[in-house]
Amino acid sequence: MKKLTRVSHIKNPYSKRILSNVIGQDSLKIYSTTPRKLRKMLVGLSERHLRTRPAKGRWSISYLVSHLCDAEWATGFRIRMAIAQPGRPFQAYDQDLWAENLHYDKAGCKQKLELFAALRTSHLVLLKTLKPREWQRYGIHEERGKESVERMVHLLAGHDINHLMQIREIRAQLLRMA
Repeated sequence: MKKLTRVSHIKNPYSKRILSNVIGQDSLKIYSTTPRKLRKMLVGLSERHLRTRPAKGRWSISYLVSHLCDAEWATGFRIRMAIAQPGRPFQAYDQDLWAENLHYDKAGCKQKLELFAALRTSHLVLLKTLKPREWQRYGIHEERGKESVERMVHLLAGHDINHLMQIREIRAQLLRMA
């Protein structure tokens, strides 16, 4: 898998923002180390801490972990579709509706983290079997267009960085208040 070197050619604002987090970095390494980093960040936080929203309208750490888990489900499916049935369409999803209708407010953060880690491990096992040309297999995301397996891993790594930064900030805020 190649490192991403630029994002100036990317038209979708979300993709451009998220991919800018991984320019020049090893996305597969970021992707593989996120569960461990996330576990470390949760050490010492109470259930109350995990569920505390940093501000009105912002997600708690528990919500963010649930979101990472669901993003892993959704993108893992897309990766499998791209590998097994290249060129197929990918449906988008509304993260706020998922948070509300999948009851992130009642989800067990530590259980979601373990599920996220298990899914991530499963996806890494699959990705490590790919030949160079298989990384370029793709699907058509209904909002972002053509996305190769390689692009999806870059996006997930950038997405991980984005949310790990948020969790780090929330954690620091919570511990300052304690």
